[in-house]
Amino acid sequence: MYEGLSSPNIHTPNTLGEYASIILHYPTSALWAGGTFIMSRPDSYPSRTMNAEIIYLGNIEELHRFQRNDRFAEFGSMVTLDEILSTGKTVLPHVLIDNIQAIGSRLITRRATIGGTMSTKAITTSFPGTLITLDATAEVRFIKKKRLHSRWMQITRLLDRSGKITLPPQGMISRIRIAFSDKNCQFFTEVGSFMLDPEDSVATAFTATLDQDILINPKIAFTYPTHGVCYSRDIDSIFSSLRFPLDDSEVRTLESMIFTFVESSFQNISPLQKTRTSGIIRKIIDDLNEKALTVSSEVR
Repeated sequence: MYEGLSSPNIHTPNTLGEYASIILHYPTSALWAGGTFIMSRPDSYPSRTMNAEIIYLGNIEELHRFQRNDRFAEFGSMVTLDEILSTGKTVLPHVLIDNIQAIGSRLITRRATIGGTMSTKAITTSFPGTLITLDATAEVRFIKKKRLHSRWMQITRLLDRSGKITLPPQGMISRIRIAFSDKNCQFFTEVGSFMLDPEDSVATAFTATLDQDILINPKIAFTYPTHGVCYSRDIDSIFSSLRFPLDDSEVRTLESMIFTFVESSFQNISPLQKTRTSGIIRKIIDDLNEKALTVSSEVR
């Protein structure tokens, strides 16, 4: 234990109104959701540099709400990943389910929250990239003129130029809305450990509808934990222009174009991340080629 360490002040609002009052008085407070990320970091507690003010969000009932209709599901930011699995596993896009299951055991998913996975600071989790491929939106709460305001935003709009999720000053994510997807191509993989080996890990989410030999509305996002999310509509457009199955030459050209964008966004990803990214791209193309050939044989 560090000598002279003082315990942080813990604030426990029961409503969003109380939260607004606290954040106005303590604007640099750290927000505590499930705590799985914060407590997994080296020297997270005790720490000489720990923020003296913490706002615990677990008592705000509104942030625990879950609702769904025929078109989408909406989760409060304090809904845990385990609750998402138990309430929406049969209707939610399986790329999201695969992402949750890749996080780890129930020891983690019972505590980790969907809002918390979006708002980690030291590293970027795989969830923002997956939600981008699903056209998900987030309700962002923020203080303006000493009042709490809200705004629904596409997840892509929360990405800054460096690929990090960035919220307004004193902002928080209160809800996330995910549309039910009928896309017949959904792919998620995480290679390496985001928590134990973030320097060499990579995750990729991909969604699209394969209609005979072309892709409709493809979206692909690469996440490098210590860098951020690599997403570009230009890459989506390239996938839209392809006709499957691709031959080896077309695969190499596609891979080269993707890497040109990745390296222009993150110039110092590790050699192992590059190798893993290459393997993931080829796995996605192999799956798409197989699907296209299957459809072609059925048509004949």
